Amino acid sequence: MKNFIETFKYIGKNLIFVLGFAILPACFVGGLLQPFSIINFLVNYKNLTVNNFGDILKNLFITNWATYLNCVLGIILIVLIVSAFVGNIENHFRSGKLNLSSTMNFVNNTVLSVLVYALILILGYVLIKFLLGLIIFVLHIIFGRLNLTPTVAQYVISVVASFVVLIFSGYLFSYVLIAMPDTNTCGYSIRTSLSDASDLVNKNPWQTILLIALPFVVVLPLQVLGVVFNFQTISAIVGMIIIFMYYPVLSYTLYFDYSRLERYDNVKHRYYK
Repeated sequence: MKNFIETFKYIGKNLIFVLGFAILPACFVGGLLQPFSIINFLVNYKNLTVNNFGDILKNLFITNWATYLNCVLGIILIVLIVSAFVGNIENHFRSGKLNLSSTMNFVNNTVLSVLVYALILILGYVLIKFLLGLIIFVLHIIFGRLNLTPTVAQYVISVVASFVVLIFSGYLFSYVLIAMPDTNTCGYSIRTSLSDASDLVNKNPWQTILLIALPFVVVLPLQVLGVVFNFQTISAIVGMIIIFMYYPVLSYTLYFDYSRLERYDNVKHRYYK
């Protein structure tokens, strides 16, 4: 849990800086998109009548062009802000001081790699949602529940199967989480960094998966309550603030620890000109 404590300490000590970079993309994504559509789907699934595979897909995926446009704008916004955010974190870890005046330089240095990793994550997210939909549809066929709502047993099995898939996707997400700072710090290619990330993650797989899952101890019940009590937009925004604050910091915390790189942001009594 050392890396969770270090991540939490960094956020706490630099709360204004971290929150400043997290709040705008969180409000955009949480307010205009459906970032927790899988959770929302699983909550509402018990009342869903499934006639065919399309019934599941249209409840999992976006179905209007306005939201697609917002997705494109959201990707641009996220890539630019995350580039600035992780650039500042990296500089802080390596030099021991925040230098917000150089933010545009950090964006120039990191924006291409952040864009590529963002596209990898989006592709992975779409494939995971499709796989979840396929598993749930197959369970409908197995249980003979086409044109009907799921039974209690089927619903429980579907939720458990979904969580298994999401845990596996968290493991894959850890590769990107470690590869991104590897690319930004060392200048390696995406392929080389993903290979390095595989080596680093597989030395500590369960710790890494646990650290990735920890925010959902708060985010998951928050989203469920949002669906049940009809405050989904607020719960989504709060959930995304937690995510945008946590994962960029965790990314560099894990990378520096797993790579045994020295950090200077937490060195006490260090003198800088």
